[in-house]
Amino acid sequence: MVHEVSGKSTTLPDVPKDLMPGELAKVVRRYLSPEPPTGAPSRILDYYKRLVEEGFNIIVIEYPLRADDVRGFNIRGDLSVIVLNESDEAPVKLFSLFHEIGHLLRGESGICSITMEEQADMENYCNRFAAEFLLPEDAIREYAVRYGTDYEALRKIQRRFGVSMHAIMIRLLNLGLIPRKRYEEFRREFKEEVRRAHGRNWEATYKNRAGYLALEEVSRAYRRGDISFYESMRILNLKAKYAETHIG
Repeated sequence: MVHEVSGKSTTLPDVPKDLMPGELAKVVRRYLSPEPPTGAPSRILDYYKRLVEEGFNIIVIEYPLRADDVRGFNIRGDLSVIVLNESDEAPVKLFSLFHEIGHLLRGESGICSITMEEQADMENYCNRFAAEFLLPEDAIREYAVRYGTDYEALRKIQRRFGVSMHAIMIRLLNLGLIPRKRYEEFRREFKEEVRRAHGRNWEATYKNRAGYLALEEVSRAYRRGDISFYESMRILNLKAKYAETHIG
């Protein structure tokens, strides 16, 4: 419905199917020209969500996903959608976001899942793409040389780039900066930061569930008089008290 209201369609760079993950990451970095902020992981996540929505015309939303091992999925269409698990921590959502971008760039739908990723070549490909996009090689090598690769060093990388520990471990492994044995030990103990939200900010939650792009386009249509306030609420699936804040 947002596609009809906005007239926008998802636009992705046309890339060869045989590009290696690192080469695809370079193409996407040139296309999006990211300049991510430093600071809180949630701030970095918000920056990338907006960058993806504005750069690709992809709706990015968050929703409570029932399966504990599912990090996110995408729905391909005229206006494609990426759904992130709203219960995940911001660093995990960020990795999932670009994992799903990898699927869309390869022209397919996909699911980001802890249990699937070591069982499917495409899942591994999308994981590598996400890690290489979010953690540029030069920057990670510089951090590894300066600080090492112990736990505290990994936390420094996490604070700088806003990514999950899992993304860092994948990147260090692929760059040959840690042995596979260490990565496998990490995987066996893998319990990503998926703590359930407590004291939830419901206004922010509904905003994330609608997606920035959808909110913006539906609000524009309402201001033009193309749709009613009720239709705006229905399209965005927002309660009236939150719709009043975000529409108009």
